[in-house]
Amino acid sequence: MKNLKNLLVILGLIVLSACSNSDEKNIDDLNDRDLSEVMQGFQEKINDIQIPAGLTNSSDANAQTTATYINVVKSYGLIFSAFFTVPSNATAQKPNVAAKNAATGNTQTYTWSDGQSTINYTVTELVDRYTFSYSIESPSFTGKVMDGFSLKDESLAELNMYDAGGTSLTMKWSYINGTATLDVKDNAGSQFILIANSDNSGTLEVFEDGSLSVKCTWNASGNGTLINYQTGETFSW
Repeated sequence: MKNLKNLLVILGLIVLSACSNSDEKNIDDLNDRDLSEVMQGFQEKINDIQIPAGLTNSSDANAQTTATYINVVKSYGLIFSAFFTVPSNATAQKPNVAAKNAATGNTQTYTWSDGQSTINYTVTELVDRYTFSYSIESPSFTGKVMDGFSLKDESLAELNMYDAGGTSLTMKWSYINGTATLDVKDNAGSQFILIANSDNSGTLEVFEDGSLSVKCTWNASGNGTLINYQTGETFSW
């Protein structure tokens, strides 16, 4: 996925030092920091996806390929989740008490900058979900780079990454009855769909140009199969 390179460049801005002005206040001084932490559960669940030891320790080449695919998808999830780590020295607009009681929900914007590039991360609390948006102001790019939502029960989230040409990456996440699903797709038709069960069994499908290319399946012990749809071959270990 070529768009990962653009995503990594944008991520470099996430660790910039915070800016400050008279209308804003350091988030450590705010009484209510809930909106800066609403995606912590998402981050934790991505980290909790485990690969069976029998799979990671296997000497079989196809088992190793499967483990690599799983780690690639997890990496995408962790890269996305890094956006939701708000620096402790970021500044934040003071919550509007009236807005908290309005139908539009409670909105908080966090800002940090290195003096040349500035990130604005806006989170809005609605009845059943949080919505969020990232925008960047920099010499090389100004505009929205990400938006999405997460249900409050942490069962579903969707994130969209943007570049100058429009949507570049989309990630859909669900967590239902202990089963996690990560679906990462770019605008060129490349896609990974990872299903990880609570017992560490699972499946992973890889699409290229919109067509299924590889499907991996493994059980809780790490035994499994890899089907290569391009060659018609099936491998087991």
